[in-house]
Amino acid sequence: MSDMQQHLTEQLQTAFSPSYLEVLNESCNHAGPAAESHFKLIVVSEQFDDLALIARHRLINQLFKEELTHIHALAMHTYTPDEWQKKQGAPASPQCSGGHLS
Repeated sequence: MSDMQQHLTEQLQTAFSPSYLEVLNESCNHAGPAAESHFKLIVVSEQFDDLALIARHRLINQLFKEELTHIHALAMHTYTPDEWQKKQGAPASPQCSGGHLS
C-alpha cells in the first residue's frame, strides 16, 4: 500500500467510521509519471444518512483539502449502508484522458 493510499485510508476511517472502505491507487492505469496521482474511494458510512451526494463529496473534499493539491483525480463513491446493500459495488473507473498505459 502506498503512503498516500495508507494516509487516505486512515483519514477516512477516523472521519467516517465506515462499515466498508476501499481506497484504490489507480495511478498505474493512467498516463503520466506520478505514482500517487489517481485514487478511487468507496466509502459506506451511516454518517451519509440524510446527506445528498454532493454534501457527502464536499465532506471528503474538505477532509482532503491539502491532499488534493497533489492528487490529480479522486473518484468518490459514497453510500449509506442501505444504498450499499442494494448496489454491492461501485462503477468501474474511466480511462484517463491522457491515455491508458498497458
